[in-house]
Amino acid sequence: MIEVALVGAGNAARKYAQLLLETGKVEIVGLYDEREEAAVELAADYGGLIFPSIADLNDALPLSTLFVCVGLQKLRNDWTQTVRLLLEKGRTVITEMPAASRLLDVQAMLRAAGSSGGRLLFINPERFYFHQMDIKKRIVAGTIGSIGVINVKRYSPELPEDESRSALQRLAIYDIDVLRWIAGEVTSVYAMQRGTGDLDYVLITLKFRCGTIANLEACLGYPEEYTSAVEYAGTHGLLRYDNRKTDALHVYKAASPRKQDFSPSFRNPEYEELVHLLDCVKEGLQPVMTAEDALGTLKVAAAAEQSILTGQPVELMDPTFSHGIGGEEDA
Repeated sequence: MIEVALVGAGNAARKYAQLLLETGKVEIVGLYDEREEAAVELAADYGGLIFPSIADLNDALPLSTLFVCVGLQKLRNDWTQTVRLLLEKGRTVITEMPAASRLLDVQAMLRAAGSSGGRLLFINPERFYFHQMDIKKRIVAGTIGSIGVINVKRYSPELPEDESRSALQRLAIYDIDVLRWIAGEVTSVYAMQRGTGDLDYVLITLKFRCGTIANLEACLGYPEEYTSAVEYAGTHGLLRYDNRKTDALHVYKAASPRKQDFSPSFRNPEYEELVHLLDCVKEGLQPVMTAEDALGTLKVAAAAEQSILTGQPVELMDPTFSHGIGGEEDA
């Protein structure tokens, strides 16, 4: 049984507390939230001792305790410093990607983990969705040949909050990660952003080392239902996914005009990812998304930020690339 401490007691922490206990692999032994009433409610439902501060939580629990930090973006305090504090003690920490709005902060977290023997794991259930795994499997198998163009859109009715929680950081970054997982490394980025108080739209064009071009659209404040759709165009056909359709995954082969439909089974990718991460913690395994993967995705997002600011494409290998807002440090 893995002893877990929760940092954060909001809606995200409540969801993950329930999923953690459902795995049958953990016991929640401690928790902290700057909103005491939220911590009391969470402890009443899922157990664990409430601590008055991160420092108290960090000092009281044994080094073997797994810290799960979720929903911290809405806290008043600097939550990136919270994660660094835990890693500097040599702890294993699971937190949500992107983990910070600045690339520098994530680099600092990883350095803290490396120097202390700690470990930083990221929550990103996108790689555990059935359709994403199926798409990757089919592309690797050569079902539609070599990929030339990818078109992705993700629209959410949620409203924009601030610059650090824009459509790029809240939506597009997850598609960037999936595309890197499927198509490989990105070499150049061009991005545009438009918006008002109730709408934030970003358009990103990625060029991959393999020659594939991807166009990503992300929108917060979309007036209709949540939309996630993707099209992969290959030399032998098309592969399309659209969450709004019952038969969500379609494969169109060049040799035949008939489409093949697939309806993903009902699975909980967040639960499956947690089981995977817990196994990685217990057995010392490599996660599906490594810290290096997360850092690579964040660099692409930072390049998109820089492109938005300058109006120019960004070459990731160009020494003038400043790695976006927040600058560069030992990248």
